[in-house]
Amino acid sequence: MTISTNTNRTAPSSSKAYLNNNSKVRPRAILVLGLWLGFWLLALGLIVLLLSLPFAQLYYRSSLELSGFVAAFAALCLAYALRPRWRFSKRVKTSLPPLDRSKAEPLYAMVEHIAGKLKINTSIDIHLIGAASAFISCERNWYGKLLGLRVGIGLPLLGNLSNAELGSVLAHEFGHFVAGDLALGPWVYRTRKSLTTTVNNLDDSLFFLDLIFRYYGQWVLRLSSSVSRAQEFSADAFAVQCFGVKATRAALEKIHLIEPMWSAYLDHELRPAITRGSRLPVFEGFRRFCKPSLKRPEVQASITHAEARPTAFGDSHPSLSERIAAIQPGASPSFPPLADCLQLVGGELAAETAWYSMFEHEALITSDWDSYGSQILQRQIEQRFANSWMAPDKLPFTELVGMAQQAEQLWEKLRPEGVSFLSRLGKRNHVLEILEEWITASLCHRGFALQVRPGQALLLSRGTQTVQPVELLNAALDCKLKSASLKQYEIPEQAR
Repeated sequence: MTISTNTNRTAPSSSKAYLNNNSKVRPRAILVLGLWLGFWLLALGLIVLLLSLPFAQLYYRSSLELSGFVAAFAALCLAYALRPRWRFSKRVKTSLPPLDRSKAEPLYAMVEHIAGKLKINTSIDIHLIGAASAFISCERNWYGKLLGLRVGIGLPLLGNLSNAELGSVLAHEFGHFVAGDLALGPWVYRTRKSLTTTVNNLDDSLFFLDLIFRYYGQWVLRLSSSVSRAQEFSADAFAVQCFGVKATRAALEKIHLIEPMWSAYLDHELRPAITRGSRLPVFEGFRRFCKPSLKRPEVQASITHAEARPTAFGDSHPSLSERIAAIQPGASPSFPPLADCLQLVGGELAAETAWYSMFEHEALITSDWDSYGSQILQRQIEQRFANSWMAPDKLPFTELVGMAQQAEQLWEKLRPEGVSFLSRLGKRNHVLEILEEWITASLCHRGFALQVRPGQALLLSRGTQTVQPVELLNAALDCKLKSASLKQYEIPEQAR
């Protein structure tokens, strides 16, 4: 396989230079861990010091004075405020098969080419993931010997990056690996998470004792943030050494561009379809999702939130503009046109087939976006109301107006099984969601066919008539819909 990159600049000396440069980051990471330990030692020491006063009074004077009561109370308040908020969870080991080497030989060759430049000689398994990202994890025996690498590559990266751009992303992850970030990184992350939780939930204690830990914790968070950011800059620099400025910069810009759209597509369209037992064309759906169109409010809100998120204090990753300026001083993001490197895994269909292998334990029905609505989604919605008090053949469609205006009163009839902890707004939203699906089922019962357009509201059509269930529901909620006007959706006399 020939990789069209400037790999001639990637020599053992370049990896040594990268490691020497990154060696300045590792001491700071170790310092963060030490300061985290110091945070808790300081807390324990101060609590013991406060408690020593009442104990001393009892020992030497056989009675507690006001200062002793105050010190003991302050110690208890501080201990409660700084209580560790640990959550224990079992580590789930997955047994998903890796990507078949015989079907993705070019991709394995690319990954092993980068590993070989770094003198990494071990078995490598590649897995496709749904996120617009990549990762490397390693397996070692009890004395630290490397047994193998597990490389995860996001499906949208294959569908939107060129060969060289994907190579730069993989080089970035290998840069983290050879610099030891995979060993220290999780510890730094857990340290940041532990201190963030503690500082954010710190209760006010007596004599402003909590201020000591607030400022201390914020200082450690700021330092750990600088460590994480420095690791990202170093890994970017290594990617540049391997695949050049152009490919590295383009990869960063494209991932930043597609990630909000892809995440919204995955969360609001693809995963729900998989949950309903459907196997749909992944890339075709994303292309439709990205077309200029009026998105559903929740979908647009998800995209806008991801795109507009400002850089915040304590972010572990630098902003896109900072990363671009670091690898090409004076440059700013320009967002080059998208490409793809799906030939590395045998093409678009082969990539989707490999990704869907993660769901082999589920009986997924192969469909397409044009027929998914009428063949799968419509049937499931109709079955939800069949043989219930809301069955479309029993409950007149004209009842929509009254039910919408009395949504709160429907909670007891439509509440889910078991104990519910939904708020009043949550209960209302639950009822409205069911009402919207009931509108869909009722219209389908009256001869309408359901159409799914990725990112957009559901559309039902019957001949030249088209209607969106969400529009009918909103009109009913706003008292702009009359029961008489719903008769236009009944089955025409000539069709009975």
